[in-house]
This record gives sequence, structure tokens and C-alpha cells, in this order.
Amino acid sequence: MKIPENALLQYREEGYTIIGRVLDDALLAAMREEEARFRNFEPYEPHTTIFRSQLTAYSSVIRQVVTSPALVSAATQLVGPNLSLWFNQFVTKMPDGDAGKSAFPWHQDNGYASLEPATNVTFWIALDDVDTENGCVWVQPGSHKLGLLDHRRANTDNWHLTLDVEGDGLPAVLKAGEAVAFTGLTLHRSKLNHSQLPRRGFFIEYADPAATYYRQQDPNQTEPTPISQEPQTWLVAGQLPWPKSKATHEN
Repeated sequence: MKIPENALLQYREEGYTIIGRVLDDALLAAMREEEARFRNFEPYEPHTTIFRSQLTAYSSVIRQVVTSPALVSAATQLVGPNLSLWFNQFVTKMPDGDAGKSAFPWHQDNGYASLEPATNVTFWIALDDVDTENGCVWVQPGSHKLGLLDHRRANTDNWHLTLDVEGDGLPAVLKAGEAVAFTGLTLHRSKLNHSQLPRRGFFIEYADPAATYYRQQDPNQTEPTPISQEPQTWLVAGQLPWPKSKATHEN
């Protein structure tokens, strides 16, 4: 997939761009089947958002998607020639009614795990048509230029992070099978699902294989860790950052 120059410019200047169709009809249907399968792995509450993460070990369909030539090609244009899969997740926003539970507050992806270099990209793929009624992603154009911001817990009874943001941002309205790409520093959120059907999405995060990550919210992590040490991280293009040899030669 060749990203048009104007879309590359938008990504650099505004921190996001809509890249169009990345799943054909057959793969879209297969991903919908996988979403249903993983959704029912565990009980879930109605009127909420369901997350199923790091699934490549359990699904050949998901492995096909995250290593697809179209997505890998697009990601290398945004990150660089060396590329690792860093994260993947189904995000299913159930019909909310009046419960007010399905909103996801403003955040940066790197607020959860800060990557350095912060060249990572997220592809948010719509498995249904998504719009402002059923809870599409909203972005704050240009917010990536602010760098990593301080996040806080959205409330005391869940793991969501958030921060104060002025303005509504812009909606990423997508047809099923299309994707929006945004940086790990781009502020984004999603609102409530006011429709009568689940809003299904799948996102993939790619990063430089040489990157390190640090979770400020994790008391067990005291220093940055190379992402290449994580078992769920796959090299999908280019080379790993193998360390230089420390061997010495005596004459």
C-alpha cells in the first residue's frame, strides 16, 4: 500500500491520517468471526467496552492481518524500514443505552506505555461502519507535537488513563475495513455508542524494533525495557537491533 504524499504530510503535521481500505471483504468477514469468538471467551457486562488483547498466538486470521503486505508497507512508510508488531486488540463498544459506560476518555497511547523513540503508529481498523452515533475515534489534530503529557486515572475503579483536553477534536468516520493511522502521541478518544448494535474495531500498534518502553503506572518496572524482549513483539520488516559485539581481539 502506497500512502499518498498528502496523507503522509497530514500524518507528520496533524498526527493522523485516514489510509482507506486495508481489509478486503473476505478478511473483514473473518475478523468479525474472530471478534465474536474472542468476545465470548469471558463474561462481559452490557453497555460497556470489551477489550481482547495480544491475540496473535491464538488466531491465524489475526496473524494474517498484522503481517499483511498492505499494513506492513503502510507502517514502514510512517515508522521506518525496521518494524515490529508491538500491540493488537479488539475493541468492541456495546450499545450503551442510558448507562454512559462505553466512552473512552482522551489519552495518548504512549501514556500507557511510553516508547522511545516515539515513532510508533497505531492503525485503528473499523470492522463496522463507524461514525459519531456509534462511537468512532476522535483525534486532536497536531496534539502529537506537545510530546508525552501527564496522564491520571480516569476514576478509581478502572484502568483507564485520561487528561484534560480543550475542544472536541475531529471524528474519524470510517467504512468497515478502513483504517485511521495516528501516532503514539496523538490525543484521541471515543464517545458513547448510541446505536442499537455493537461497534467493532481492531487496532494494531507497530514500533521501531530498537524502541524501549516504560509504564509509569507499573510499580514493578523501574527502568525502560527493550520491546524486543517481550514475547508478543514480532519483527515484521527489516532487522532487529542486535547489540554490537563486546569481544576484543589481542594481537
